Amino acid sequence: MMMEDERERLRPGALLVAALVLGTLADLLLYKQGQGLGGTLFLLALPVALGALLRHHGIRPQGSSLWPLLGAYAFFAIMLTVRASVFVTELNVLACVFLLGLIACFTVPGQLRELRLGELLKAPLVLLGASLHRAAPAVAAVFLALKSTESRRSAGPLLRGLLLSVPVLLVLVPLLASADAVFAGYVSSLAHWLQPERFSEQLGRLFLVLLTAWLTAGGLTLALTAKRSCPVRPELEELPLGFVEAMTVLSSVALVFGAFLSIQLTYLFGGAARVLAVPGLTYAEYARRGFAELVTVALLTLALVLGLSAVTKRTGKQGVGFATLATGIVAETLVLLSSAWSRMAAYEAAYGATQTRLHVDVFILWLGAALLWLVVTLWSRRWSSRFAIGGLCCALGFAASLNLLNPDALVARRNVLRWEQTGKLDVEALIVLSDDAVAPLMPLAEKLPAGGSRQRLDEWIASHRYPAPTWQSWHAAAAYRK
Repeated sequence: MMMEDERERLRPGALLVAALVLGTLADLLLYKQGQGLGGTLFLLALPVALGALLRHHGIRPQGSSLWPLLGAYAFFAIMLTVRASVFVTELNVLACVFLLGLIACFTVPGQLRELRLGELLKAPLVLLGASLHRAAPAVAAVFLALKSTESRRSAGPLLRGLLLSVPVLLVLVPLLASADAVFAGYVSSLAHWLQPERFSEQLGRLFLVLLTAWLTAGGLTLALTAKRSCPVRPELEELPLGFVEAMTVLSSVALVFGAFLSIQLTYLFGGAARVLAVPGLTYAEYARRGFAELVTVALLTLALVLGLSAVTKRTGKQGVGFATLATGIVAETLVLLSSAWSRMAAYEAAYGATQTRLHVDVFILWLGAALLWLVVTLWSRRWSSRFAIGGLCCALGFAASLNLLNPDALVARRNVLRWEQTGKLDVEALIVLSDDAVAPLMPLAEKLPAGGSRQRLDEWIASHRYPAPTWQSWHAAAAYRK
């Protein structure tokens, strides 16, 4: 239930009006619409509604974290209308949901830079929970207000006036419709909308409006009533792991990494000649083998060092020793990531670029950036508890980089260049691309000789050349659907 100070702070009438407006927008922009402009406009309407309610309630956000969050949120919302790649679209949706959670939880209290990783990660879950149940007190407050004596007195005359207007409108509307064809068209559309056979559709649309209003009312309630949290920082004596135990774990990991690198160094960076010199080892097998494992090891190392840093007792020289050994492990991990990068580059050079290979390339770069930021937090007292904000920047940077690179178009251009240089073309990798790849592939289809590859590419291009059915589903990639 809502606390007393929250009831005094919140104006449920304004909140529910904003929620119903957002519900109506959801019906207008999203109902039976594909990915496109409608989704972007609806997502942008959410922070606008929050800003209007903050102003209406006289609430001033604290800190300076709101504008960067809003800027990032607007970027990913807009890119939903710019990029058609399925993977990039999923990343954009996840980024918007995550940023909405941060905006809802930390717009009013601020303190984003002070939070730890766990507190950041749970923000979307907090928003989800609030969206499901926090609207109930506001709805109850509005119903109680409507049941008051004054409300009933004012509602009675209004209801009688509406009933008296019905026969007047029944006479005037047909006369006006017969006098103007445009007005008659609007009346006909309204009559069609109210036909009994469309009742199930209108019921579904009403459900969408009410569901969206309920969820947004809960989320807006959370944002308006969020309070500054006081995260508990454990005292040194309360930390569960001793320095010796932590150093033993780190030392064993460092030794294993060192042994692996010393044995594999020749094969990791020896190039094609060294690989082909090994009996039974093909280039494809070399490029694929262990790639996923190397990236997984890097992720586990990041989690291990973060976890040990959070639970290990250390003071003075012990802290320096811990940071030194952890930095050495991070350095070894970066070498492993370099190995993974070189393997993927070799595979792309031999077999061409694909969506997955490009996504992995970008992911490795940002994972490396996160590891470097971890080293900074290990050595800096000022930033020692702020890995979360750097990790957030790296995660958003990964998603933003893919948006800016336009991976499907880049994959198409790389494969076209490879075909021009070698005559090799992986059509299977091209026909799974999104509308983003139409523009760079159209010239290729004209240059290919007649045959199966050209026919399949022509069919793929034809299947992607269609107009947007409504303005809500307009997408930037539609510029090439002609």
